[in-house]
Amino acid sequence: PVLSSFRTGSKVASCANNLRQLGVGCNVYAAGNSDYLPVLDFPLGDNPWETYQACRVAGIPSTMIIQGPYNFALLYFASIVKNPLTFYCPAVQTGFYAYPTYTASGYPWPAIPPSYSQLGSGNAYIRTGFAYYPQAKQTQSISDQYGNFILPALVYANNVGTTITFNPPGAPPNTISHEPAQLKISQVNVSKAMGVDALETWASINHQFRGQPYGLNAVFPDGHVSFQPVNGNNKRNSNRPFDPELWNPNDINGQGPIEDVDGFRIIMSGFQP
Repeated sequence: PVLSSFRTGSKVASCANNLRQLGVGCNVYAAGNSDYLPVLDFPLGDNPWETYQACRVAGIPSTMIIQGPYNFALLYFASIVKNPLTFYCPAVQTGFYAYPTYTASGYPWPAIPPSYSQLGSGNAYIRTGFAYYPQAKQTQSISDQYGNFILPALVYANNVGTTITFNPPGAPPNTISHEPAQLKISQVNVSKAMGVDALETWASINHQFRGQPYGLNAVFPDGHVSFQPVNGNNKRNSNRPFDPELWNPNDINGQGPIEDVDGFRIIMSGFQP
């Protein structure tokens, strides 16, 4: 991705403003949907990049939704957040987590335009620039190469997940399955982040200073945004969000938290409000 320097503070502020709108939008969505937050797309056995998905379309190129919408993108289809630029950090202008990737002449967002094939992907997944991951008050224990942890629970009914039917505007009804149980806002831990800049790889952390990762913006369930600096959160083996052991090449899959379920969950749990 094309990254900003932290010195161009307007991009950091614009990013925070976008996340703030999404946080507030989730509360508006819940108020109109029996307290339920937007559906989290994180199928059992899949990796955290799913939390960035807006929807899937029929092919390359295409504008026809065949799966979703879900995650933050539900705010767009519910006409709560109407500007699709809101779903992206302005510091990122290329790649899977950039707005220009999913729009072109004749292909309004959310779309897969013909140029998408240049990314070398045959999967017509439309991603936003921010992870959507509301974290429950309920907790569970995990044990892995990082250690033993008590983390907000990621609950799948009967270890299978749920099947959810959608009827998005301009697309036929469709379903997604094996998803986590849908959370009510009253079930969410307000001290845990529910959205964040792309947790892709160390080199692509959105906000940088003098060519080095500086930090990320995270939004919390009440809609406020807190900047999460690398400095002070990057001690090795601390399990803080920027612990080098949680990022590539040291993490479990060696590809960064975008491909590491436990690392992603530890990082998300560690952001400070």
